[in-house]
Amino acid sequence: MAGTLIRYETGDLAAADGMRLVWQSWSPEDEAVAVLAVVHGFGEHGGRYGFLVDDMAPRGYAVFTFDLRGHGRSPGRRGHVDRFDDYLADVRTFLTEVRRARPGTPVVLLGHSMGGLIVAALAEQGDPGLAGVVLSSPFLGMRLAVPPLQVKAARVLSRVAPTLRMNNPLRNEQLSHDPVVVAAAGADPLNHREATVRWAAEILTAQRAVVGAADQLRLPLLLLYADADPIADPLASEKLFDRASCTDKERHCYAGYYHELFNEVGRAAVFEDLAAWLAGHVPGGRAT
Repeated sequence: MAGTLIRYETGDLAAADGMRLVWQSWSPEDEAVAVLAVVHGFGEHGGRYGFLVDDMAPRGYAVFTFDLRGHGRSPGRRGHVDRFDDYLADVRTFLTEVRRARPGTPVVLLGHSMGGLIVAALAEQGDPGLAGVVLSSPFLGMRLAVPPLQVKAARVLSRVAPTLRMNNPLRNEQLSHDPVVVAAAGADPLNHREATVRWAAEILTAQRAVVGAADQLRLPLLLLYADADPIADPLASEKLFDRASCTDKERHCYAGYYHELFNEVGRAAVFEDLAAWLAGHVPGGRAT
């Protein structure tokens, strides 16, 4: 991490069902002007946001992450969730921990990929304590080549054999054009590519529900997405953005970028756009 960082913290928090979820935080040298509370994507973990930390911490922002159930250092069957609402409950618990650790500091909730789907769902339910939400390549629709029969089978099998593993077509090369990032993703023992039919059925249902309820999204919104994303459908992101009822909303589409905007070769432009938006939404925020 960047030399300006003076404090790294980690611990665990108790989910509503008692599961202990691992969290991490990185703080700038001075008191943070705001917290970026990050919800990671499917198959990865909160420790993969080093580039985000290195850019945002020197600007005065603290970054908090946690590992969703079934991911990273948190327990749970890999790539499985009983109910999509379990993810929402876990993020609410995470936000409670963030606010306990940084009382009075503005909090912006940032979700990437599946984390973006989760954050969008929470935003539609409302949280007046948030300064805003950022969606990075939100997994609101699927661009991966998944056979329709496999999708139908997942919905049926979810009811009778929920933990049955299914084929996951995602490849690390679809994440970024940066070969170092691709190699690191493949070598990371905390990453996984496992998925169960229940997880797939819950995500598909959530995608339809979240896009359908976009008019309930009233919090300040920043959407970051890529037109060449081979994983998350950019058209679904645009549909949610257009339907969102918030008047304070901004979007940036990055031409030619792949899925992981914060890990792309052109990530500097993404960080500049994020910093500029944050500067306009939190007291004391700065774009440089």
